Amino acid sequence: MQTETTHSSFRLSGGYKPRSTNWTSIRLLNVYRLGLSGLFVSQSFVQDSPLLNIVNLKLYSWVSSAFLVLSLIWMLAAWIERRGFHHQISLQIYTDTIIIILLMHACGGISSGIGMLLIISIAVTGLLAEQALSIIFASLASLGLLAEHIYATINISNYSGTSTQIGILGATLFATAIVTHLLTLRIRSSELLVQQRERDVAMLSVLNQEVIENLQAGVVVLGRNFFIRHINQAALEMLNIESDRTISIKIDAPELLQAFESWQQNPKRESPFLPSETGIENTQVSFRSLESQGQENTLIFLNDVSSIRNSMQQAKLASLGHLTASIAHEIRNPLGAISYAAQLLSENDELAETDHRMTEIIHQHTQRINHIIEDILQISRGSPTAMEPLDLPLWLEKFVAEFCLNNQARNDCFELEVESDQVFILFDPNHLNRVMTNLCANAIDHGISDKPVHIKIYFDHNLKLNIEIADEGPGIDQENRDKIFEPFFTTSHKGSGLGLYIVNQLCELNNATISVHRNLYNGTSFILQPSLHRPNLT
Repeated sequence: MQTETTHSSFRLSGGYKPRSTNWTSIRLLNVYRLGLSGLFVSQSFVQDSPLLNIVNLKLYSWVSSAFLVLSLIWMLAAWIERRGFHHQISLQIYTDTIIIILLMHACGGISSGIGMLLIISIAVTGLLAEQALSIIFASLASLGLLAEHIYATINISNYSGTSTQIGILGATLFATAIVTHLLTLRIRSSELLVQQRERDVAMLSVLNQEVIENLQAGVVVLGRNFFIRHINQAALEMLNIESDRTISIKIDAPELLQAFESWQQNPKRESPFLPSETGIENTQVSFRSLESQGQENTLIFLNDVSSIRNSMQQAKLASLGHLTASIAHEIRNPLGAISYAAQLLSENDELAETDHRMTEIIHQHTQRINHIIEDILQISRGSPTAMEPLDLPLWLEKFVAEFCLNNQARNDCFELEVESDQVFILFDPNHLNRVMTNLCANAIDHGISDKPVHIKIYFDHNLKLNIEIADEGPGIDQENRDKIFEPFFTTSHKGSGLGLYIVNQLCELNNATISVHRNLYNGTSFILQPSLHRPNLT
């Protein structure tokens, strides 16, 4: 499917177009005129015509033949549109008026009834031309009828026409011009309204297209048989699809198709599908039924949750920054005084043994409170996330070597198991270092001293990358596992309860998840699921 690039300026391409002059009506009038002229010509070859009482056959033959020739000329001119619309209307009605009056005269005058054909010509003029033209033609036709009547009365013996008939026909022509003009005004008013609505619909269509293309959310319109009717640029970017080729949801977005099939089983579901349910990284998917002109379509919305998560995290950090400022001012100063007083008191040689123990307790807990404050300040001062591709096996080897050197741990206290030699993830290197340092330090502290800490890299059945840090310690019961990532929760009198909370926050900043489980050693496993780096292959 090809996507069209939109611009800031609206263009009604393919939308409303102003209507051209109604040449079709002239062509239909010419067909009528050709048939009528053909009928008149045919009657000139019939003796004692049952339709017409021809008084002057020579005049009738010449005029009817001229009528036929002019009809062919007007028909050809209307098809090629060589002259202006109003010029053709004027010339055609002029000739129709003259020819009909001459034919009427050749057939005995007003009593022949041919003059009634002028009503059709005047009606057509009122419908297709301006009111002034229809009134002018009605006036000229009335004058022509009157002139013919006077001439016939003087030069034709036994002439049966009366001035009353001429007056009635003339009044009918004027009435026809006025009525058709009023009818035309209504028709044109309705036509202008329709054109205005066409313009509005075309503008709304372009506006909708512009809005959809510039939405930050991805929009996909899915028709029958999984046919993609429309997909905007944001959706293409979220699904990592190139826009210059045909798109198939089965081939290019199988995760989206799987979520759509799950939604079809429960179409009343209102909550969106989370990334953990769809397997589409950082993308929340929701579906809506859309019926248009009897066709059922599905509207799919794709929302990037990483920006929402980052915004929430920034809001958290901003609130926490205000809190830490208050803590640093209100607590650290008196805490420092307490710690300093306890230290001076412990240096008194005459202090009893039990009192020395009390000063140690005071010093220990002031250090713990100070450590809590330092952790909170560390969170609030969090640097912006700078995610970059990392070769995970190579990075882990360097991390283990540095960790053992900095923490004076044995090199054999870690056991690495790597399923693939080349695994690239997207993570901030400094954040990943803090996460792994905290998890590995916890594993060493709570594990068995002569048992190694297992670090495994593998893909699960959903093809998601897992980094597992497992110890062989006593493990954590279920009740504590549910609270372990909450701030200030700890089971140790030495910890601040913020280490794992910081780990969880850093994982969220890097679009990763972390969970805790009991492992096959009956110890504790922390499983980190980072985002894979998928380079664009050209």
